[in-house]
Amino acid sequence: MRIAYVTHTRFPTEKAHGMQVAQVCHALSRLGHQVTLVTPTVENSIHEDPHAYYGLPHSFDVLTLEHFDARTSPWVPGFLHFRVSMRAYRRELARYFASEKPDLIYARSPLLLSELLATGVPVILELHSLPRVGRWIFVRNCHRCRSVVCLTSLLKHELQSWGVKEENTIVEGDAVDLDRFRDPVPLYEAKEQWKLPRTAPVIAYVGTLVTQNTIEKGVPELIEAFVLLQKKGIKFFGWIVGGPHEWVETYKARAKELGIDAHIRFEGAIRVEKVPSALSAVDVCVYPAPRSAHPYFTRDTSPLKLFEYMAAEKPIVCADLPPLRDVVDEKLVEFCEPGDAQSLAHAIGKVLKNPDAAREKARRAFLAMGGRTWEKRMKRILDAAS
Repeated sequence: MRIAYVTHTRFPTEKAHGMQVAQVCHALSRLGHQVTLVTPTVENSIHEDPHAYYGLPHSFDVLTLEHFDARTSPWVPGFLHFRVSMRAYRRELARYFASEKPDLIYARSPLLLSELLATGVPVILELHSLPRVGRWIFVRNCHRCRSVVCLTSLLKHELQSWGVKEENTIVEGDAVDLDRFRDPVPLYEAKEQWKLPRTAPVIAYVGTLVTQNTIEKGVPELIEAFVLLQKKGIKFFGWIVGGPHEWVETYKARAKELGIDAHIRFEGAIRVEKVPSALSAVDVCVYPAPRSAHPYFTRDTSPLKLFEYMAAEKPIVCADLPPLRDVVDEKLVEFCEPGDAQSLAHAIGKVLKNPDAAREKARRAFLAMGGRTWEKRMKRILDAAS
């Protein structure tokens, strides 16, 4: 099949969704399909080849449609940049699909749905959140899609409450490329490579520090938990890996203010292909979260880093967020309360105190990843839509 994956965001991007888009396209190509990723013209500080940036072979094409980018114009007010650019992009999409007719369009952009459905090509929509405006048009468009893929069961439940029929929806969380985690570097060798201490357990967060540009993902709580561990006399070394840079500097300042900076290293963002090696150097992986009513935490998240932690077969301390229950339970991770540094510190301490039980949970979590590869995920999605 010829499949066009259409996105409204820049590509490549340092944000986690770019990796997800790349992995979906790569998985579809490995299933034997001819895949073209269609992206807008958006000013981008990343000039590297997208496949190299994500550590993937050239298994799919990337087509950037040329159109007016309002951010480069001194005449368009900042608050109109996105709206004006997307209007220009929609026009180019219409021109493109007037001459190119793939067998299927795959999209994760509800704001482009009307234009994509107008092409007459079957559309699969992958939902990572719900639109805040235009509900009735969105529901009508969902009914016109070949299938609607919801990232979590809670997202599907809310979509159905809006009036979208159950038979038109499926749930498929994110996934992992297990090939990236084959033949891991031994723990102490990896610690040497990353210049981490061998005499203390490394407690790590590996992933982007914020989502949607400004929403913090639990790093402040983790820093506070490190303070509590230090006060209890528990030996550890904290390692926080990820960007963006301005948030790294913010958290460095916070760690220094709390007097814990000597026990934490902020690595900043690392290349995608280095993530498995970094996780090999870790004793305990942490997925913290704030206490928040934001839908990202209560309904929508299916985090790539949690899948990577599981694929690396590392003990995991995880905030007990409702959408994560699609993926993990008490048999696979050590839960803690979101937004509670005391609970997070207690869970980390429990894992360190009971290494055999922690390793057994890590083993079960790794085995649970067998059915959660990108190829298996995309095959299930295509089969459900056929």
